[in-house]
Amino acid sequence: MRLSDSILLVSVILFCFAENVYSQEQSSVEVVQVSGTRLNEGVLGAYSVIIREQIEQINPASTTDLLKRLPHVDVSENGSAGGLPFVSIRGGEFNFTLVTIDGIPVNDSTNSRGGGFDFNQINPSAIERIEVFRGGVNTIYGGDAISGAINIVTRDTTSPVLGLELGNNKDLNASLTASYQAYENLTVLASLSSQNKAVSSFEKLASDQILLKMRYQGTNHNVAGLLTHNQSDVSGFTEDSGGEVFAMPKIAEQRDSKQTLMGLTSTVNASDSLSLSAQLSWLRREEGIINPGISEGVFSGIPPSNIRSTYEKLEFDLYSNFQITDNTDLIFGGSHRTQDGKNRGELDFGGGPLQVDYDFSQDINSTYAELQHSAKNLTFELSARLDLPQSFDNETSVRLGVTYNVNKQYQIFATYNEGYKLPSFFALAHPLVGNSALRPERSKNFDLGFSSQFNENTQYSVVFYMNRFTDLVDFDAALFTNVNRNKVNTSGLEFDFITKINSHLNFVLNTRYLEIDADDGVVLRKRPNISGNASLDIAYKKTNNSIYIDFRDEFLDSSIATGFVRLPGHVSVGFSSVVNLSSNTDITINIENVLGKQIEDSVGFLQNDAQIRLGLTYRF
Repeated sequence: MRLSDSILLVSVILFCFAENVYSQEQSSVEVVQVSGTRLNEGVLGAYSVIIREQIEQINPASTTDLLKRLPHVDVSENGSAGGLPFVSIRGGEFNFTLVTIDGIPVNDSTNSRGGGFDFNQINPSAIERIEVFRGGVNTIYGGDAISGAINIVTRDTTSPVLGLELGNNKDLNASLTASYQAYENLTVLASLSSQNKAVSSFEKLASDQILLKMRYQGTNHNVAGLLTHNQSDVSGFTEDSGGEVFAMPKIAEQRDSKQTLMGLTSTVNASDSLSLSAQLSWLRREEGIINPGISEGVFSGIPPSNIRSTYEKLEFDLYSNFQITDNTDLIFGGSHRTQDGKNRGELDFGGGPLQVDYDFSQDINSTYAELQHSAKNLTFELSARLDLPQSFDNETSVRLGVTYNVNKQYQIFATYNEGYKLPSFFALAHPLVGNSALRPERSKNFDLGFSSQFNENTQYSVVFYMNRFTDLVDFDAALFTNVNRNKVNTSGLEFDFITKINSHLNFVLNTRYLEIDADDGVVLRKRPNISGNASLDIAYKKTNNSIYIDFRDEFLDSSIATGFVRLPGHVSVGFSSVVNLSSNTDITINIENVLGKQIEDSVGFLQNDAQIRLGLTYRF
């Protein structure tokens, strides 16, 4: 039996089990709702959340590793030490997912990946929770979230915590996080962290981060300030090179980056029915890449390059929240974004260096509204957004959502979204492949979901989804430029099951099926038809332990050396343990790939041994 058939069979069995143990008791399983909206009680959509308590149990080596534990998110890395991650939601491209930190967008439009985010820029020690909204949410966040959104929420308060960790890949991780009650209503938090890893002479990572956060809560208003700065240096084989197995020349790419983010948010309660909120944010990212090039193989090679890029964004958002009646809320607001990008450097085609020197600037003004009305067991939400991007036609996005509570145990929801994504600065302005005539990429998304809480310890949900992406940006080799020409439809099912077996055991299963229908000639990589994860949490005496399994079906990938290759699926088993030595001291133990299976997330990037980390956490 194929891996995909086995996984599907397990899912069906658990689904039937869930149906047969239905009870009239209301579930006490804790649920954290993420609605992808500014409204206080948003429509239930397809979402996932990992909270601080779970992060401490997982104890991830990086934020990318933490994302791998989120259900229904496909995550792959080029290597094991800071390789650029590929993150896909429901079959969408990596740059179809908007990434925000405390609600502030951080996607970089200047990079060759079309606006994807490097998750090495945020350390898991500074994260309070990660919220993932699956499906288009353009009306809320603007024209980058046509497949989904990932919001990283940073920590607010904690007693002083020191973390130290060592691993067999020369892992050396350290963090210090503490908050201070400066005044009765003022809290200040600081977090310092460092990550270091050396898998081989080709793969190395060094990343340092500082985070400062301030929050003031008054009687009728509150203010929050955020400052983060990250600096990373990475060595590893470049994307599509074929890794250590196939790369020619066998020289690692060198990448360094700096990112600074500042944000200020304020909310004032003008009356019992009206509040005003404003957010001002500034982001600056610098990145330098020395690429040794890739020799010609089945596909054409890539010339060596030395490129330095800078991306800077200033954004202001202002909106009001008006409670029209006890059952009706209205959000109305607007935003202004100014963003600038530039690339400097050279490409070497063998006949002498070709200079890369371009700048691109863009302003976007937007206005948006959200309306929510509840009547008995039915909640309805309508949101719309008008964007006026510089050098493009005006764009309108709409979203409809409805939730129906059948009774205390059963809930049904449906959402529909129309959105768009502007071409990245790289796609528009690159001197070799840029095309200023590119049109926005477009999407239509539909969800239909069902969830049940049928006793105090057990719940499950099933979501059916369909996405339609059109005018996708693609590289035309004959014209040697980017063009709009492709259409991709994705659809599938997402299944989640959680049960508290007893006071010591908790079991979670998440699995999803993905079907892709693309135009002829369009090949989507790194998207298995079936994937998921499962975990069994075991609390025993002074230890909290977790055994978890990550599984994926076979999938298509490629490299320049090999062309298209179908990589085998895999089942990876991991273990984590937190041992409480005293009221303020914990020992952490993590073993990834316990069975030492060969895992190949990308062609030629092999992981075939267990990765062990041992850490100490001390609370002052």
